[in-house]
Amino acid sequence: MRANKRLQRIAQECALAAVQYSTTRRASYDDEDGSWAIIHDFPLPKGYNYDSTDVLILLPEDYPLTPPDWFYVDNNLRLADGTEPEHLFYEDAIIIDPNEPREGQQHPQLLGWTACCLHILEWKPTSDPLRGHSLLTVCELVKRAFERWR
Repeated sequence: MRANKRLQRIAQECALAAVQYSTTRRASYDDEDGSWAIIHDFPLPKGYNYDSTDVLILLPEDYPLTPPDWFYVDNNLRLADGTEPEHLFYEDAIIIDPNEPREGQQHPQLLGWTACCLHILEWKPTSDPLRGHSLLTVCELVKRAFERWR
């Protein structure tokens, strides 16, 4: 029963994030395990080679109690001049097979996606995702990161 509540919460947070952080108002999530969420068409500020990108957020098993610590963007995302934004781990990560263990790996890299680290220092979720920390908080941090990195 607890897993169903978690999935319902993730679905609700994805819907809220889609309205606020997607140019097409689209989001998707893992409706079996709740292990990821994607905010589609996340707008990028001027200074990138795209107007928007999909943002994949890996969700810890005990989310929302524990915040996500990684998000992912299109592997081809660059600054408008063709250089790589700082804090994106294009070459530093090993591309993983989801079926293989990740012992000793600093951060997971998924085929077609580039890893970006989140540094969430304070995380206080509440039963209401609009009043406590949630995917909306994560999306706001991602938005600010894109602004800083250009």
